[in-house]
Amino acid sequence: MKKKTFLIFSVLNTIFLSSCKSTPDLTENEVYTIINEIIVDDSLPIYQACWKFKNIKLTQDYKKQFTEEDLEFIDEQNEIFKDLKIKPNKLKWYKKRQKAFEFTSVDTICDQGILYHISFPLISADRKKVIIEFQEDCNCLLGGQGGKDLYEKKNGHWIRTKSFDQWISQNKNSKLIPNLNLTYDN
Repeated sequence: MKKKTFLIFSVLNTIFLSSCKSTPDLTENEVYTIINEIIVDDSLPIYQACWKFKNIKLTQDYKKQFTEEDLEFIDEQNEIFKDLKIKPNKLKWYKKRQKAFEFTSVDTICDQGILYHISFPLISADRKKVIIEFQEDCNCLLGGQGGKDLYEKKNGHWIRTKSFDQWISQNKNSKLIPNLNLTYDN
């Protein structure tokens, strides 16, 4: 009888423990909170964004920034949020001149004026590391700029600690833009 009781207890315990995740799933509100905190902490003027989140493919270089648990967590979140779109009144940025927060305008056409393309963030299981891409697109002859950045939460603020795949596009037509020399120091 003791063996049966022990066996039943053991099976139930295994089922219970396997059904309990050590890290809870990310919520949509957490995603927006993290993006908003990064926008504010890095002083990014994200006043208009394209409605689609871009996807970041996990390269070996990006994987090095995360633990195995983080990578499993990222895979799960990418599946859960694969159809998430940027919603109005969810993203905001800090307008320095007015000393106030303003909601980011969400563009559903994404082919006119200056706007940002934002990736769905790769977030660690402990919510302390994020790789995210911000691309500024002017939809004009000049092109834009962008890249992916690793942010780490330190003392309650997101600090950019590493950059990947940074780029700046410019028009090569010297008649339109004479002597334009752009550099990016990270």
